[in-house]
Amino acid sequence: MLNRAKQSGTHAIAAILLILGLITAPTVHAQDENEDAKVKGRIQKLINGQQPKSLEDVVALEEQVTKLVPDLMKATVGIRVGPAQGSGVIVGTEGYVLTAAHVAGRPNRRAFIILEDGTAITGETLGLNNTIDAGVIKITQEDWDPNNWPHAEIGNSDSVKLGQWCIAMGHPGGFQPDRNPVVRFGRVIHKYHDVVTTDCTLIGGDSGGPLFDLTGKVIGIHSRIGPELTHNVHVPISAYKNESWDRMLAGERWGDAPRAPFIGVRGSSEEGNCLIAEVIEGSPASVAGIKPNDVIIKFANEKISNFDSLILAVGIRRPGEIVDVVVQRGDEEVVLQLTIAQAGGVNPEDSEGQEQEENSNDDKDQPDKSDDSRSRLPLQPQLVDEQGEIASEKAVDLSLQSVSWIRSIMMLKPAGLYERNHVTIRQAFDKVIEKSGECTVRITSGKQSLALGTIVSEKGYIITKASQLKGDKVRGDIECVFADGSKRPIEIAAINEQHDIALLKVNGKRKLVAVQIADDVEVPIIGSWVITPGLSSTPLTIGVVSTKPRAIKGGLLGVLLGESEESVFVERVFPGSAADRAKMNRGDVILSVNGKEVENRQMLIDLVRSHLPGETLKFKIKRGEEQVEIDATLGRESDVFGSEALPRGDIGGPLSERRSGFPAVFQHDTVVKPNECGGPLLDTNGKMIGMNIARAGRVSSYGLSAKIVAEVITSLMAEAEGDESADKDE
Repeated sequence: MLNRAKQSGTHAIAAILLILGLITAPTVHAQDENEDAKVKGRIQKLINGQQPKSLEDVVALEEQVTKLVPDLMKATVGIRVGPAQGSGVIVGTEGYVLTAAHVAGRPNRRAFIILEDGTAITGETLGLNNTIDAGVIKITQEDWDPNNWPHAEIGNSDSVKLGQWCIAMGHPGGFQPDRNPVVRFGRVIHKYHDVVTTDCTLIGGDSGGPLFDLTGKVIGIHSRIGPELTHNVHVPISAYKNESWDRMLAGERWGDAPRAPFIGVRGSSEEGNCLIAEVIEGSPASVAGIKPNDVIIKFANEKISNFDSLILAVGIRRPGEIVDVVVQRGDEEVVLQLTIAQAGGVNPEDSEGQEQEENSNDDKDQPDKSDDSRSRLPLQPQLVDEQGEIASEKAVDLSLQSVSWIRSIMMLKPAGLYERNHVTIRQAFDKVIEKSGECTVRITSGKQSLALGTIVSEKGYIITKASQLKGDKVRGDIECVFADGSKRPIEIAAINEQHDIALLKVNGKRKLVAVQIADDVEVPIIGSWVITPGLSSTPLTIGVVSTKPRAIKGGLLGVLLGESEESVFVERVFPGSAADRAKMNRGDVILSVNGKEVENRQMLIDLVRSHLPGETLKFKIKRGEEQVEIDATLGRESDVFGSEALPRGDIGGPLSERRSGFPAVFQHDTVVKPNECGGPLLDTNGKMIGMNIARAGRVSSYGLSAKIVAEVITSLMAEAEGDESADKDE
């Protein structure tokens, strides 16, 4: 719970109301007290890890989370240290910010702490325990007044129990002014001395953010992303409270930071395939028999299309893991066995040189130079984020580590019994599905499942995600499958391109039961449950609302950016991207966008993302000694990456083809597949509060609010019935 200045006026009003209640309605007051006691007892059991056994338990959980979230968001901050972006949480009144060691980087660096309203205050990195990935930053802002700033209380991770519910927050991808700290809800899966894992899903940029218990106290700090959704690693708060605390406050740095997986080859994606240019002597690749001029076509059963895809495939493996590698050598395919090593293990000189370079910048007030580890991509594989950018912080954050405790976790099977989405938990929501009726259908073509649909009218109208009805997935007539297994042909009656909604009309006579749309919920409350129903009586998935609605414009330029003290420049142009079509080149220095001078890398990224796909931007570029102007029409992520998610083991899977260009969507932490979009999102009353419209990332699922959906339905039905009237007149 947050410590904040007391509002005397509020307390006075509350006191008056209490007195009035005692005078006018003592019996009702007694009943209320009994009910409050029951609710508190139920909540306490759930806080202690009891599984929800009824809809009343589910509602009690929701009430507790939504009550805490507004205050907890205030204490959750974005952190920027040099080029690295991460998250943190303010604790206590002395101005300390807890974060991950790999976010802070090293002691005595200047840091910027971004508050909920976007205000950036200054701080300084203190000590780091690299072994467990724990770091501390001290707020140094001169006008810092702890009595007027939000902060969270430190809890007790030693008492954490398996299955205990928890709230995770952070700023994935960096602080965004139109997006609150993203809220995720889950359970404790595993617990060790120096680590806690949960199924509160994380992505790059969440590192350093807080893990709260259901009393609002910090019980952990996000560290690393595991190979599965249920293997997200947090540093327990006890690791900060022992002897480490004094050492960190003193600015001490100790322990060995784990290294990323490594195979020891160099190459380039400019060739259009994964052509190996160099094999490091003594490296795993060398030992396995990989040779220069080999073309890698498969790595651990992953198809390899270019060198970038090899980097991604290596980045999800564990040091010590043995994989098959298929190479094209002349006219022959050769299968080799390779043992993954850890970065720095085979080529320590490179590692030490990098460490020296990091420590050489003692001027904490100067911005860090661009991370030139990018020039060593083959040696220390890095992962591309959802915008196609490679960031040093994310590379560390997403790599699988070889430290003993992390290796132990990776080898564990998911503790299904303790997962939020376990069937025993979902069964507590069966009454919600029962209340909603059979309002969900499946849209198919041939044997292909295209999407879910939502029955919105007894007249035979169904809505779904429009872009799922396009492309090679559609193989013949489109049909609708109902909960009882029966099928009916359907036709597209009208489409709203702006919101990506299609109105379908069922052919043939069948009585349909329309979903109840919640007309009293303008915007879903952050932290409230969202339930995705399927065709069975138990929900497909459950989750919570993570953000307030915002525009997802997401125009993509398609470049990898570098940054120096003087300029922002193009390091790589992705084939098929807007930049590729506009003839941007590697080495181009970007001076301005639409006449606005580019000051830094993040500013350029924000400028591009603030525009929709299809919009044309004017770039002023310095190329060699001359300046040129280039017009680039922004594309979508699918132009570069298609609908495939990044290959990260079991956490991958396809993304929606259309996952940006929305005027207003809210984000939730339910992982839905593209063919599960188009269906309703229900509240605990069984009413539709939104519609799943896109899977946009590992854990980023978007929903359209019921208010928007209702307006679109009205418009599309008027259009469709107008067309029907015209046909009858003819």
